[in-house]
Amino acid sequence: MSRVFDAQFVGQLNTNINDNVVPILESTNEPLGNLESIDRAMYTVVTRTMAIAYTTAVATVTESMEGAGQCFRELHDALEGCVTDMEGADEACAKAFGN
Repeated sequence: MSRVFDAQFVGQLNTNINDNVVPILESTNEPLGNLESIDRAMYTVVTRTMAIAYTTAVATVTESMEGAGQCFRELHDALEGCVTDMEGADEACAKAFGN
């Protein structure tokens, strides 16, 4: 019986997301935290407008990285469920058609 989907491919994709993408996003936590500590000093060194722009940029990037990491974790969980469902459907079809 030929498969329409490849559960092994999807499972590997899921592993790659968990092993390669999420750690990169999480690795930005420390440098971004360091940048946040600089912003307080910026208000005494540069113009207020520049300091506000810096603070806003750092906050936006920090929030974006956290959001992206969360999205990829949710994608990982959803793919895990899809693989389980695909394998279950494949088994059910094989049983129903006597294979």
